[in-house]
Amino acid sequence: MTNHSPTMQLVMRGIVLLWALASPASHAGNLDPLAPNEMARAASQATLSATPTTTSTRRQASTTSTAPANEVLLIERHINNKGNTERLADVYTYDYHTNQTIITVVNLDTNTTLAKHYQQNVQLPLTDKELKRAAELIFNDDEQRPLLNAEFKRITGKTLSDPKQLHVKAFVFHASSLPEQLNAASQECGVQRCAQVLLYTVDSVVFEVSPIVNLSANVVTQNIGF
Repeated sequence: MTNHSPTMQLVMRGIVLLWALASPASHAGNLDPLAPNEMARAASQATLSATPTTTSTRRQASTTSTAPANEVLLIERHINNKGNTERLADVYTYDYHTNQTIITVVNLDTNTTLAKHYQQNVQLPLTDKELKRAAELIFNDDEQRPLLNAEFKRITGKTLSDPKQLHVKAFVFHASSLPEQLNAASQECGVQRCAQVLLYTVDSVVFEVSPIVNLSANVVTQNIGF
């Protein structure tokens, strides 16, 4: 029996691994990422197939009158069953009226909807559109704007005349993260979709106040101090 050196054994193992990765079995399910045009088609199909849900939720009545249009949060490749080579997509959409995340499975080969799943208390990361809306709600709020003006003046010595003078970051806010510091409106966060917003100057100096915005109800609920 031929004895291979440790180096030769490592080389042979590497060759076997490369062969395995290159084999058709390693691409089971055809899981290459969706192309931009496929994502656009998936979003369009998910929107077309959307119908008003009759699902009753505990929070539905409090947001229906002011809730914005549904927001597409994420589009990703659906994991195919073994042997299935169809191009399938999962489209995650947030319904602000019912505060549900809707997962729509779309067949891109046939442009049809295969299934819809409804989940509550599932909050995916905020989209750029939601971040922009949260910032606009803060800047246009009669109670928030004077606070922003004063904080900007304290930090920079200048007058806040344009929202573009500020930088904004935000993340999904859950009431469970600060249960003892929240008012009644903010306690809805998690069931309803909320954002905690961080404001800072162009010099990266962070404001000492961080507004909580209820995106389902289009209102600023309170400020959290640092």
